[in-house]
Amino acid sequence: MKKYFNINFEFNHQKLEEIVEQTANNKKGYCCFIDLNSLVHAYKNEDFMEVLNNAFVNSCDGSYIAMSASKIHKENLKQYIGPEFFEKFIFKPGKHVILGSTPRVYKKIIERVELEGGDKNKLSYLELPFKAVNEFDYISISDTINTIEPNYIWVSLGAPKQEYFMSKLLPFINKGVLLGVGAAINYFSGEIKNIPTWVKKMNLVWVFRAVNEPKKQLKRIPVALSVLPKILKDEKEKLK
Repeated sequence: MKKYFNINFEFNHQKLEEIVEQTANNKKGYCCFIDLNSLVHAYKNEDFMEVLNNAFVNSCDGSYIAMSASKIHKENLKQYIGPEFFEKFIFKPGKHVILGSTPRVYKKIIERVELEGGDKNKLSYLELPFKAVNEFDYISISDTINTIEPNYIWVSLGAPKQEYFMSKLLPFINKGVLLGVGAAINYFSGEIKNIPTWVKKMNLVWVFRAVNEPKKQLKRIPVALSVLPKILKDEKEKLK
């Protein structure tokens, strides 16, 4: 990985996939899908920055991050968003556990996996109570996970909560990768309208999300705009 905006990113999609798959089969760790909201939060909170940089690998889940990093570093960097990754890796061999979301969404995931020729029997679900990140019973949660012995543990709690959650749960699990994919599960299940290919190609995913999740996304935009100029300025000055 290489640091962009003070955070470790792996922009090579093939390498990212290889790292995740190898870790899932042999080790343990957590992987973050970092969007602009997470980047801004990291700049305002050093503890969160540390959580992100302690991940064994991070993907860029923000088109504006990839576009800005490409321009500043004069590289051709592409985002690899959570929904796209989840749609591919949920069919990977091995056991999968979904943490968070709702039983209804999990049922829809089961139905789609089966419809597309996947093995629904490799999927498990653990509903999490609505609590602050410091209030979870991580030992109890890990006991359930360790009984299943999964390779992939999909965490859908929203950023930055899911990243803190993964960092706190990691010491208690025996194996597998924790993947903080947030709303990717809802996109796959159809709870949220899927992102069209042309939107991804034009780097308009953030616009699409704002339109489809206005209550959640629109309140983040003013915060991002207030911090973004400093983030870009710091990155440019590092190269001088």
